[in-house]
Amino acid sequence: MLNSDIFLIIESSKLKFTEVDQQIADYFLNGNPPLKQSELAKKINVSTASITRFCKKTGFGNYKEFIYCYRKTLQEHSNDKNNITSNLLIRYNELITEIDKTIDIEEIKSVCRLIQLHKIIHIYGLGLSAIAGEDFKFRFTRIGKYVEVVQDYDSIEMISSLLDQDNLVIYLSLRGENQYVIRSLKRLKQKGATIIVITSNRSSVMDELADVTLLTSQIKNTNEVGQVSGQLPLLIIIDMIYSQYISMYRENVSKWIGTEYAYLHGHKSSEHK
Repeated sequence: MLNSDIFLIIESSKLKFTEVDQQIADYFLNGNPPLKQSELAKKINVSTASITRFCKKTGFGNYKEFIYCYRKTLQEHSNDKNNITSNLLIRYNELITEIDKTIDIEEIKSVCRLIQLHKIIHIYGLGLSAIAGEDFKFRFTRIGKYVEVVQDYDSIEMISSLLDQDNLVIYLSLRGENQYVIRSLKRLKQKGATIIVITSNRSSVMDELADVTLLTSQIKNTNEVGQVSGQLPLLIIIDMIYSQYISMYRENVSKWIGTEYAYLHGHKSSEHK
């Protein structure tokens, strides 16, 4: 039999099934343990003859051939699951190890100090980088910062024309090669804006543009994109920044959270009066 995946074989044979056949099929399609023919008949309350007819409808000579193929398919699916898990764990470990080797904690602290100095923060990010930017926004908005994620060319160009030396811009991009964004960052640099770049691109252009550059890991094999989330290397750096920021400014953060809680609690109380 050319197709050895028993689940596909059963699915492709469904048009020939009676209600009893479907009952037998459901047992196997749910991935239940393989049983002897007599045990299976007793368990699902059908005759052994019905099971034999079912096997023949799916292209097997008898139950022995069918159950052999079923066991093999279960093993293959189990191996696939284990391989996927193992490969992902390896990829995650590689990402974290590489970041740990390249990241400078003093640069993380410098980023935190710049964030502390600015009430308003603009995040530039396209595609998956914008999703990472939303994570940054969610975290820092909760502790008193106004964060705006700018995620398309026109908006980046327009916002850049309005910002000046009093503003902080964080550019998120693994490749760091988009010429439209780089052009806007160059204009911001000329106007004296503070720029932080989080990227895996170790080019001199990024170093020239940024007040601080945080290097993250690369997804080296493009075939892995989709298996390992493309924004994960950026999210790890954001986790590090947020954790360090909380550590450095714990008192300020606690005051903000306390003030916010008091305001919300008082606002809700007044609504019930």
